[in-house]
Amino acid sequence: MREIDLRHTYSAAGKEALRARQVRHLEARLRDFGPDGPEVLEADQASGTIFARFPGRSTESVVARLERDHGILVDLEGNRAVFHLSPQVSFEALDYVWGCLFQILE
Repeated sequence: MREIDLRHTYSAAGKEALRARQVRHLEARLRDFGPDGPEVLEADQASGTIFARFPGRSTESVVARLERDHGILVDLEGNRAVFHLSPQVSFEALDYVWGCLFQILE
């Protein structure tokens, strides 16, 4: 199983535009689910952070399943999942996160 660690923000010095594109990319994927999918609460391109929740589901259980079943490590702040993006995370990895969420939420 692959591991994708989205719990920490790493320096993006000189790669701020890349991190902003990553945020827009994952935000678009999360919004692509439609009304039964994640609710993006905030997507901060400067910090590389996306806050989301999963209406009708326990965010804690979704985050736990991401880690247990798919090796995706995400922060949990109250009832919000927190995705920290950095230049070290590939766009392919972000698509993998989306695919795994699709499996969990279907």
